[in-house]
Amino acid sequence: MGRRTPATPWGQFCARLSRSCSGPVRWDQESQIRQAWLEPEREMDVLHAHVLCREFGVSLLLWDAEARPKPDQAVLWVDSRANWAQVSLINPERQIWRADAGVRLSTLRAQGVGIFAEMTDALMSSWTLAQWFASAQTSPELAGDLAKTGIVQAQLLLADGTIEQFGPFGASASKPLKSLAVQKMIPTLFELAQSEDAAYCAQIGAWPCRYRLDAMMSQFGDSPNLAWLFKGHGGSLAWLQTLWLQPPVVSQIDPMLSPRATGEQGAGVEEIFQKARRLERSFKQTLDPTGVFGEIPEVKGLESAQFT
Repeated sequence: MGRRTPATPWGQFCARLSRSCSGPVRWDQESQIRQAWLEPEREMDVLHAHVLCREFGVSLLLWDAEARPKPDQAVLWVDSRANWAQVSLINPERQIWRADAGVRLSTLRAQGVGIFAEMTDALMSSWTLAQWFASAQTSPELAGDLAKTGIVQAQLLLADGTIEQFGPFGASASKPLKSLAVQKMIPTLFELAQSEDAAYCAQIGAWPCRYRLDAMMSQFGDSPNLAWLFKGHGGSLAWLQTLWLQPPVVSQIDPMLSPRATGEQGAGVEEIFQKARRLERSFKQTLDPTGVFGEIPEVKGLESAQFT
Protein backbone atom coordinates (compact mmCIF):
# COMPACT_ATOMS: atom_id res chain seq x y z
CA MET A 1 0.00 0.00 0.00
CA GLY A 2 1.21 3.49 -0.64
CA ARG A 3 0.32 7.15 -0.51
CA ARG A 4 1.31 8.15 -4.03
CA THR A 5 -1.50 9.88 -5.87
CA PRO A 6 -0.89 9.75 -9.65
CA ALA A 7 -2.73 12.23 -11.83
CA THR A 8 -5.46 9.77 -12.78
CA PRO A 9 -9.13 9.71 -11.81
CA TRP A 10 -8.35 6.85 -9.41
CA GLY A 11 -5.51 8.81 -7.85
CA GLN A 12 -7.75 11.84 -7.50
CA PHE A 13 -10.45 9.73 -5.88
CA CYS A 14 -8.03 8.32 -3.31
CA ALA A 15 -6.52 11.72 -2.53
CA ARG A 16 -9.92 13.37 -2.04
CA LEU A 17 -11.17 10.45 0.01
CA SER A 18 -8.15 10.70 2.29
CA ARG A 19 -8.70 14.45 2.77
CA SER A 20 -12.46 14.12 3.37
CA CYS A 21 -12.45 11.29 5.91
CA SER A 22 -11.25 11.34 9.49
CA GLY A 23 -10.67 7.59 9.50
CA PRO A 24 -7.68 5.81 7.89
CA VAL A 25 -7.75 5.41 4.11
CA ARG A 26 -5.36 3.18 2.18
CA TRP A 27 -5.19 1.92 -1.39
CA ASP A 28 -3.21 -0.24 -3.79
CA GLN A 29 -0.44 1.44 -5.74
CA GLU A 30 -1.19 -0.67 -8.82
CA SER A 31 -3.72 1.34 -10.80
CA GLN A 32 -5.00 -1.75 -12.64
CA ILE A 33 -6.27 -3.17 -9.34
CA ARG A 34 -7.94 0.00 -8.05
CA GLN A 35 -8.93 -1.09 -4.55
CA ALA A 36 -9.09 1.16 -1.50
CA TRP A 37 -10.07 0.61 2.13
CA LEU A 38 -11.73 2.93 4.61
CA GLU A 39 -12.05 2.55 8.38
CA PRO A 40 -14.60 5.25 9.28
CA GLU A 41 -14.17 7.17 12.49
CA ARG A 42 -17.59 8.81 12.17
CA GLU A 43 -20.78 8.32 10.18
CA MET A 44 -19.91 11.37 8.09
CA ASP A 45 -16.90 9.47 6.68
CA VAL A 46 -19.28 7.03 5.00
CA LEU A 47 -21.42 9.85 3.61
CA HIS A 48 -18.34 11.61 2.17
CA ALA A 49 -17.16 8.31 0.68
CA HIS A 50 -20.56 7.67 -0.87
CA VAL A 51 -20.57 11.06 -2.60
CA LEU A 52 -17.09 10.46 -4.04
CA CYS A 53 -17.93 6.91 -5.11
CA ARG A 54 -20.89 8.20 -7.09
CA GLU A 55 -18.81 10.98 -8.65
CA PHE A 56 -15.95 8.68 -9.73
CA GLY A 57 -17.95 5.54 -10.53
CA VAL A 58 -16.43 3.52 -7.69
CA SER A 59 -18.33 0.75 -5.89
CA LEU A 60 -18.84 1.31 -2.17
CA LEU A 61 -18.90 -2.14 -0.59
CA LEU A 62 -19.37 -3.41 2.93
CA TRP A 63 -16.22 -5.23 3.95
CA ASP A 64 -16.66 -8.94 4.68
CA ALA A 65 -20.01 -9.14 2.90
CA GLU A 66 -20.92 -10.83 -0.38
CA ALA A 67 -21.32 -7.86 -2.74
CA ARG A 68 -18.56 -7.43 -5.31
CA PRO A 69 -17.78 -4.73 -7.88
CA LYS A 70 -18.75 -5.13 -11.49
CA PRO A 71 -15.96 -6.31 -13.79
CA ASP A 72 -13.24 -3.66 -14.22
CA GLN A 73 -14.90 -1.35 -11.69
CA ALA A 74 -12.86 0.28 -8.93
CA VAL A 75 -13.92 -0.52 -5.38
CA LEU A 76 -13.83 1.02 -1.93
CA TRP A 77 -14.17 -1.53 0.89
CA VAL A 78 -15.68 0.08 3.99
CA ASP A 79 -15.33 -1.41 7.46
CA SER A 80 -18.59 -1.41 9.42
CA ARG A 81 -16.92 -1.59 12.84
CA ALA A 82 -17.53 1.71 14.61
CA ASN A 83 -16.31 3.02 17.95
CA TRP A 84 -19.12 5.58 17.95
CA ALA A 85 -21.88 2.97 17.50
CA GLN A 86 -24.46 2.92 20.25
CA VAL A 87 -27.39 0.79 21.38
CA SER A 88 -30.24 1.98 23.58
CA LEU A 89 -33.61 0.74 24.83
CA ILE A 90 -36.12 3.28 23.51
CA ASN A 91 -39.36 1.51 24.44
CA PRO A 92 -39.09 -0.60 27.62
CA GLU A 93 -42.72 -1.73 27.45
CA ARG A 94 -42.37 -3.23 23.97
CA GLN A 95 -38.64 -3.98 24.38
CA ILE A 96 -37.70 -2.00 21.27
CA TRP A 97 -34.01 -1.21 20.93
CA ARG A 98 -32.25 1.23 18.64
CA ALA A 99 -28.82 0.00 17.51
CA ASP A 100 -26.28 1.59 15.17
CA ALA A 101 -24.97 -0.61 12.37
CA GLY A 102 -21.44 -0.76 13.79
CA VAL A 103 -22.50 -2.37 17.09
CA ARG A 104 -21.10 -5.88 17.54
CA LEU A 105 -23.53 -8.73 18.04
CA SER A 106 -21.66 -9.66 21.23
CA THR A 107 -22.70 -6.29 22.66
CA LEU A 108 -26.32 -6.91 21.70
CA ARG A 109 -26.16 -10.33 23.32
CA ALA A 110 -24.74 -8.89 26.52
CA GLN A 111 -27.57 -6.36 26.71
CA GLY A 112 -30.28 -8.91 25.92
CA VAL A 113 -31.39 -7.34 22.64
CA GLY A 114 -33.95 -9.31 20.62
CA ILE A 115 -32.86 -12.60 19.08
CA PHE A 116 -29.24 -11.88 19.99
CA ALA A 117 -29.95 -12.46 23.68
CA GLU A 118 -29.91 -16.22 23.00
CA MET A 119 -27.12 -16.22 20.43
CA THR A 120 -24.57 -19.01 20.89
CA ASP A 121 -22.59 -18.80 17.62
CA ALA A 122 -19.14 -17.51 18.61
CA LEU A 123 -18.25 -16.52 15.03
CA MET A 124 -21.41 -14.47 14.56
CA SER A 125 -20.87 -12.72 17.89
CA SER A 126 -17.85 -10.96 16.39
CA TRP A 127 -19.93 -9.58 13.50
CA THR A 128 -21.33 -6.10 13.40
CA LEU A 129 -25.06 -5.55 13.08
CA ALA A 130 -24.42 -4.36 9.51
CA GLN A 131 -22.80 -7.69 8.63
CA TRP A 132 -25.67 -9.65 10.18
CA PHE A 133 -28.26 -7.55 8.32
CA ALA A 134 -26.41 -8.08 5.03
CA SER A 135 -25.90 -11.81 5.54
CA ALA A 136 -28.33 -14.41 4.23
CA GLN A 137 -27.01 -16.77 6.89
CA THR A 138 -29.49 -17.29 9.69
CA SER A 139 -30.43 -19.93 12.22
CA PRO A 140 -32.78 -22.71 11.04
CA GLU A 141 -35.64 -21.51 13.25
CA LEU A 142 -35.58 -18.11 11.49
CA ALA A 143 -35.34 -19.45 7.96
CA GLY A 144 -38.12 -18.10 5.79
CA ASP A 145 -39.81 -16.16 8.61
CA LEU A 146 -38.76 -12.52 8.51
CA ALA A 147 -41.00 -11.61 11.44
CA LYS A 148 -38.82 -13.76 13.69
CA THR A 149 -35.77 -11.61 13.03
CA GLY A 150 -37.26 -8.94 15.27
CA ILE A 151 -36.47 -6.19 12.76
CA VAL A 152 -38.85 -3.27 13.30
CA GLN A 153 -37.30 -0.50 11.21
CA ALA A 154 -34.10 0.20 9.29
CA GLN A 155 -32.47 3.50 8.40
CA LEU A 156 -30.56 3.13 5.16
CA LEU A 157 -28.38 5.20 2.86
CA LEU A 158 -29.56 4.44 -0.68
CA ALA A 159 -27.63 4.54 -3.93
CA ASP A 160 -28.85 8.03 -4.90
CA GLY A 161 -27.82 9.52 -1.56
CA THR A 162 -31.28 9.35 0.00
CA ILE A 163 -31.39 8.47 3.70
CA GLU A 164 -34.70 6.81 4.47
CA GLN A 165 -36.26 4.95 7.37
CA PHE A 166 -38.04 1.77 6.29
CA GLY A 167 -40.54 -0.05 8.47
CA PRO A 168 -44.16 -1.24 8.62
CA PHE A 169 -46.08 -0.15 5.56
CA GLY A 170 -49.77 0.46 5.12
CA ALA A 171 -52.23 0.43 8.02
CA SER A 172 -49.54 -0.38 10.60
CA ALA A 173 -47.13 2.36 9.49
CA SER A 174 -46.18 4.79 12.26
CA LYS A 175 -44.75 7.41 9.90
CA PRO A 176 -44.81 8.05 6.15
CA LEU A 177 -41.80 7.66 3.90
CA LYS A 178 -40.00 11.01 3.73
CA SER A 179 -38.28 10.68 0.37
CA LEU A 180 -40.20 11.28 -2.85
CA ALA A 181 -37.71 9.03 -4.64
CA VAL A 182 -38.51 6.14 -2.30
CA GLN A 183 -42.24 6.81 -2.52
CA LYS A 184 -41.91 6.30 -6.28
CA MET A 185 -39.96 3.06 -5.82
CA ILE A 186 -42.54 1.32 -3.65
CA PRO A 187 -45.28 0.88 -6.33
CA THR A 188 -42.63 -0.60 -8.63
CA LEU A 189 -41.63 -3.11 -5.95
CA PHE A 190 -45.25 -4.04 -5.29
CA GLU A 191 -45.73 -4.65 -9.03
CA LEU A 192 -42.62 -6.82 -9.02
CA ALA A 193 -43.98 -8.76 -6.03
CA GLN A 194 -47.17 -9.44 -8.01
CA SER A 195 -45.32 -10.59 -11.14
CA GLU A 196 -45.46 -14.09 -12.57
CA ASP A 197 -41.85 -14.75 -11.61
CA ALA A 198 -42.48 -13.71 -7.99
CA ALA A 199 -45.58 -15.88 -7.74
CA TYR A 200 -43.61 -18.83 -9.09
CA CYS A 201 -40.73 -18.30 -6.64
CA ALA A 202 -43.16 -18.01 -3.71
CA GLN A 203 -44.48 -21.53 -4.35
CA ILE A 204 -41.33 -23.62 -4.44
CA GLY A 205 -40.61 -24.00 -0.74
CA ALA A 206 -37.83 -21.74 0.52
CA TRP A 207 -37.70 -18.30 -1.09
CA PRO A 208 -34.96 -18.68 -3.75
CA CYS A 209 -33.98 -15.02 -4.23
CA ARG A 210 -31.32 -13.10 -2.37
CA TYR A 211 -33.58 -10.03 -2.14
CA ARG A 212 -36.59 -10.59 0.11
CA LEU A 213 -39.35 -9.42 -2.16
CA ASP A 214 -41.53 -11.99 -0.41
CA ALA A 215 -41.78 -9.47 2.46
CA MET A 216 -44.43 -7.74 0.33
CA MET A 217 -46.45 -10.88 -0.25
CA SER A 218 -49.55 -12.20 1.49
CA GLN A 219 -47.83 -14.71 3.75
CA PHE A 220 -46.63 -11.80 5.88
CA GLY A 221 -50.06 -10.17 6.12
CA ASP A 222 -51.61 -7.11 4.56
CA SER A 223 -49.14 -4.64 6.09
CA PRO A 224 -45.62 -5.65 5.05
CA ASN A 225 -42.48 -4.34 6.68
CA LEU A 226 -40.28 -2.63 4.10
CA ALA A 227 -37.17 -3.06 6.26
CA TRP A 228 -37.43 -6.81 5.71
CA LEU A 229 -36.82 -6.30 1.99
CA PHE A 230 -33.13 -5.71 2.74
CA LYS A 231 -32.40 -8.60 5.13
CA GLY A 232 -29.71 -10.74 3.55
CA HIS A 233 -28.99 -8.34 0.67
CA GLY A 234 -25.26 -8.97 0.86
CA GLY A 235 -24.50 -5.26 1.07
CA SER A 236 -25.54 -4.79 -2.55
CA LEU A 237 -28.64 -2.58 -2.14
CA ALA A 238 -27.89 0.04 0.49
CA TRP A 239 -25.69 1.03 3.44
CA LEU A 240 -27.26 0.31 6.81
CA GLN A 241 -27.05 3.09 9.40
CA THR A 242 -29.43 2.01 12.18
CA LEU A 243 -31.79 -0.83 13.08
CA TRP A 244 -34.74 -0.90 15.48
CA LEU A 245 -35.16 -4.36 17.01
CA GLN A 246 -37.63 -6.14 19.25
CA PRO A 247 -38.04 -9.70 20.55
CA PRO A 248 -38.93 -12.14 17.76
CA VAL A 249 -42.55 -12.05 16.67
CA VAL A 250 -44.30 -15.41 16.55
CA SER A 251 -46.08 -15.66 13.23
CA GLN A 252 -49.85 -15.77 13.50
CA ILE A 253 -50.24 -16.95 9.92
CA ASP A 254 -51.24 -20.55 9.37
CA PRO A 255 -48.42 -22.07 7.27
CA MET A 256 -51.00 -24.15 5.42
CA LEU A 257 -52.49 -20.93 4.05
CA SER A 258 -49.17 -19.71 2.74
CA PRO A 259 -48.74 -19.95 -1.04
CA ARG A 260 -45.45 -21.71 -0.37
CA ALA A 261 -47.20 -24.69 1.18
CA THR A 262 -48.75 -25.73 -2.12
CA GLY A 263 -45.47 -25.41 -4.07
CA GLU A 264 -44.39 -26.60 -7.45
CA GLN A 265 -42.35 -29.49 -6.16
CA GLY A 266 -41.36 -30.60 -9.63
CA ALA A 267 -39.86 -27.29 -10.67
CA GLY A 268 -36.51 -27.63 -12.38
CA VAL A 269 -33.47 -26.07 -10.73
CA GLU A 270 -32.52 -24.15 -13.86
CA GLU A 271 -36.01 -22.69 -14.29
CA ILE A 272 -36.09 -21.59 -10.65
CA PHE A 273 -32.65 -20.04 -11.01
CA GLN A 274 -33.62 -18.08 -14.11
CA LYS A 275 -36.78 -16.66 -12.56
CA ALA A 276 -35.01 -15.81 -9.31
CA ARG A 277 -32.21 -14.02 -11.15
CA ARG A 278 -34.71 -12.01 -13.21
CA LEU A 279 -36.39 -10.89 -10.01
CA GLU A 280 -33.07 -9.98 -8.43
CA ARG A 281 -31.97 -7.95 -11.46
CA SER A 282 -35.28 -6.06 -11.54
CA PHE A 283 -35.09 -5.39 -7.79
CA LYS A 284 -31.49 -4.21 -8.08
CA GLN A 285 -32.33 -1.99 -11.05
CA THR A 286 -35.07 -0.32 -9.03
CA LEU A 287 -32.92 0.49 -6.00
CA ASP A 288 -29.40 0.78 -7.42
CA PRO A 289 -29.47 1.12 -11.22
CA THR A 290 -25.86 2.35 -11.52
CA GLY A 291 -24.34 -0.31 -9.27
CA VAL A 292 -23.05 1.98 -6.51
CA PHE A 293 -23.18 -0.97 -4.10
CA GLY A 294 -21.80 -3.51 -6.54
CA GLU A 295 -23.58 -6.79 -7.22
CA ILE A 296 -24.04 -10.27 -5.82
CA PRO A 297 -21.87 -12.62 -7.90
CA GLU A 298 -23.13 -15.95 -9.13
CA VAL A 299 -19.63 -17.28 -8.53
CA LYS A 300 -17.18 -16.07 -5.91
CA GLY A 301 -15.06 -13.25 -7.29
CA LEU A 302 -12.75 -10.62 -5.98
CA GLU A 303 -12.09 -10.95 -2.24
CA SER A 304 -11.22 -7.91 -0.15
CA ALA A 305 -8.10 -7.84 1.97
CA GLN A 306 -8.49 -8.14 5.72
CA PHE A 307 -8.58 -5.09 7.93
CA THR A 308 -6.12 -5.28 10.78
